[in-house]
Amino acid sequence: MAPALPDDILHLLCEELALQERFDTLFSCACASRGFAVPALTHLYRSHHLAPVRGGGDDEAVPLATKQLTVQRWSILWRSIIASSLDDTLFPYCRYIKTLDFRDLYMLLDDDQFKGKVTKYFFAGLLSRFHLTLNITYPSGRKVKRLDIVPIIDAIGEVVTQHTPMLEKISGELLTHALIRWSPRLPRLEALEMFDGSPLQDELVHSSIQQHCPQFNSLSIFTWSAQDCDRDHMFSKFIGTIRPQSLRMIETIRDIGTGAETFLALNNHSESLKDLRLCVSDDTLPHLSLLQGCTALEALRIEDSNGMINLEKTQNDVFLEMIDWLRKCSNLRRLSFTKLLSAACIVAPLLMEDSIKLRRLEIDSYMPKDNRIFHQALAHQRASLRILSLSGDTEGMFRDDIDILVDSLKQLTQLRELRLLLVQEVFQDEHLISIIDNLPRLEDLYVSGLEIKDGVLDAVGGLRNLRSVAFSGISKFTTDGLFDFIDRLGPGNLGMRVMVDMADPDTLLTDDEVALVRDSLVEKVGGTLEYTPWRDPNVSEFEGESD
Repeated sequence: MAPALPDDILHLLCEELALQERFDTLFSCACASRGFAVPALTHLYRSHHLAPVRGGGDDEAVPLATKQLTVQRWSILWRSIIASSLDDTLFPYCRYIKTLDFRDLYMLLDDDQFKGKVTKYFFAGLLSRFHLTLNITYPSGRKVKRLDIVPIIDAIGEVVTQHTPMLEKISGELLTHALIRWSPRLPRLEALEMFDGSPLQDELVHSSIQQHCPQFNSLSIFTWSAQDCDRDHMFSKFIGTIRPQSLRMIETIRDIGTGAETFLALNNHSESLKDLRLCVSDDTLPHLSLLQGCTALEALRIEDSNGMINLEKTQNDVFLEMIDWLRKCSNLRRLSFTKLLSAACIVAPLLMEDSIKLRRLEIDSYMPKDNRIFHQALAHQRASLRILSLSGDTEGMFRDDIDILVDSLKQLTQLRELRLLLVQEVFQDEHLISIIDNLPRLEDLYVSGLEIKDGVLDAVGGLRNLRSVAFSGISKFTTDGLFDFIDRLGPGNLGMRVMVDMADPDTLLTDDEVALVRDSLVEKVGGTLEYTPWRDPNVSEFEGESD
């Protein structure tokens, strides 16, 4: 009999499988023997929030039968977690988990395919206590029963959180009384992802997290529904109760009213705060410079929900203070600005700082014709920049403006991902080919151009590591050009995804030709092709020639 591997080795093997998201392999390991079951199940459920069945699967274009099977498996995953908290399973699955995503459970209970036998099985046995419904009357007078999802999740959370000693993160529509009750059970809690920030208006929530969750360091809020309070004051008050220099990440996905008080409170975490993602409005945008103490940032995302104010032109003092603040953030690696009209002008001087080594830069809503300095400064980050996304309106660009941008892009030889989403295409094939030929490490490419032809395809085919390419400009690819492109692909292009968004109607491939190209792409690298004809936005897709 061969000697058994020590448990710590089995756990290391299963941990690596979980990191690779090899869930089928982990399940097979769990079924292999009882000795293998515990490490396999530990890491299977510790990574359950990454399982491909979550959210009903990623592919919406699957057949109905496949969708139903996915929802069934999805429901079994959640049922096993809940049942284990009721001591109704062979292994205590809930004790393994570190993340509890009630957003995903909400999506399951609200899914169109969560019905009939699936619902009946899910709420069978001990889980019947969670089968809560409400009556809905339509204007027609018809009455139907629906699952009362929020109370269901609250009841499930009440039970499950009593058996999750390893829990580090909770996500979902969390109720005020639930946070107060659950906090004492969660000494390892590090992060909350809240759909609604309204529970933070209750000071009992503040004190519960402060007293019972000493490792808490991350907060994400989608919205804040309550409008009858000073949200900025309440949020800043909550931040003030957290142990100083402990918060690492703050995110507001929508504008939740954060402003001067919140920004000042965040300075109490200036040394610990590494990741800051804020959605601001016209009222709060001018207060961003109050964050000047937060210089340990590694990632910053600012979204202007209104996108109307140009700080450089209207509030130049704030504009200069923001530049001064960000210049001090020498650890900054990821920078993203959305709908912030002054973004390129703010970023340009940062790019020239030798101490700042950006790896990711995303800017939209800018005018390329007014930002030559920004384009020239991009080249200064050639050694570190890995991901670049630029989106703007090219109206008014001249040949010199285009040449400066192309010359800078050519120098970013370490790029892995390049996305150029430019309204009113200005790049010709020669520009795109020149850029692509100088970026050999690209893995993801999204470009637009004027009548993109086979020559660009030939250049793209030479990218040995490319996994995804999208052409958003009007393209005139031929069947031979596409076949030659596929022939050039190699082992580094496995799973290649090709998207042709605006195929020229004059050179449109027939359905049979598209099918042949798709088959060839699948055979060569297991890839996919999305081929969409260009449609005149001024002509209805229902308008026929007879009209």
